[in-house]
Amino acid sequence: MARFNTSQKNKPGQQEAPKRGEWPRSRFTRGMFSSFAYRNYVLLWTGTVITQNGQWMQQIALGWLVLELTNSPAFLGIVGFARGLPMLFLALPAGVLADRVSRRKIMMWAQGAAAIVALALTLLVFTDLIKAWHVIVISILGGAAMAFVAPTRQALVPSMVPRDHVANAVALNSAGQNSTRIIGPSAAGLLIAWLGTAICFLVQTVGFLLALLMSYRLKLPDVVEIPNQARASVASNIVDGFRYIRSLPSLSGLMIMAAVPTILAMPYLQMMPVFARDVLEIGSTGLGLLMAASGAGALIGALLFAAYGSRIRQQGRFMVVMASLFGVWLALFAFSPWWQLSLLLVALTSGCSAVYMAQNNTIIQLMVADEYRGRVMSVYLMTFGLMPFGTLPMGALAEAIGAPAAVAIHGGLTTLIVLLVALRLPSLRNLVATEPVRTA
Repeated sequence: MARFNTSQKNKPGQQEAPKRGEWPRSRFTRGMFSSFAYRNYVLLWTGTVITQNGQWMQQIALGWLVLELTNSPAFLGIVGFARGLPMLFLALPAGVLADRVSRRKIMMWAQGAAAIVALALTLLVFTDLIKAWHVIVISILGGAAMAFVAPTRQALVPSMVPRDHVANAVALNSAGQNSTRIIGPSAAGLLIAWLGTAICFLVQTVGFLLALLMSYRLKLPDVVEIPNQARASVASNIVDGFRYIRSLPSLSGLMIMAAVPTILAMPYLQMMPVFARDVLEIGSTGLGLLMAASGAGALIGALLFAAYGSRIRQQGRFMVVMASLFGVWLALFAFSPWWQLSLLLVALTSGCSAVYMAQNNTIIQLMVADEYRGRVMSVYLMTFGLMPFGTLPMGALAEAIGAPAAVAIHGGLTTLIVLLVALRLPSLRNLVATEPVRTA
């Protein structure tokens, strides 16, 4: 395991080992931010933050664009379905690739493809040629590119830092992504009000190119192979990954806990333009404020977990409580009559969501052997690909009975099902991180 070396004056970028280079410790790279002492982790983290900023800007701008083109909350649900569907079908092959070939190269190719898709969207909006069906096609193509980026980034996190820093690295990764929920939506709301939606898509294009540069600068081995299976078919590698997950009941339970709130509660983000324009009547700038409040709550939650997450003893119970509160706060937000109260409630909603997801992710990362990490993380992220199956019914309900009632129903169901799953799988209540299990 690499150790901090404070006796030598290392230059930025120097490494003790090719995969775990360290920078000299400073006050900033201690405690809550200790993982930032590792060069590769900083590059990975920076690329993630840049990418996610662009993704949030695109989501806000696409939502506003769709309302302008169709004036239909149901079509918002369709776009969300198209955006998330590729993750469901491509995450597993992406996970196999992340276990078989250079993870750095996978990210570079996928981010390059995402940049091309974002540029096409930018040109269509700038030239006023954009149609509703264009949005669906571009959402599918962009989602396909991100289906390869996301599991690969997740699989790389534990290899960037020593094992005793993994919880901190996961939490900082979550904090970084959640910080983009403040920056990206706020910037998008302002840019839409001042310059229109096209500029948001242009910024996203530039962001993808910068993230590609960060990936290029990573110093990693060229090939990561599955031991004794590098020549096996992709299908057999996928089956072996599922067999590995099934052999560990606690890991299977964690996957279920990841899926339930993602399917039922997370689609509320697709309804935010409706809340901003029609429910709270605060316009595109208010939409940016709502999304910024959501990001602020998630950021605070992730940073608190980075500082204190390793001290939590009953990790399973804590995760269940946070996931349950996620649904409670969401239901209360849905019926808030004042935008000021809505900001507070959406911050609490996102804070609980961020903590529960960081806890879930940390335990999985510590439990999984590296040779299975790409496939396991692809299954984990595939649960996010299930989000469209919550987005479509939420959009249909919003069309039929209004967005507040639809979101409240989904929030209540989230809490109910999480509690039922916890009762059904008592092992989750006493779950703690274990040493990696290497054989199925």
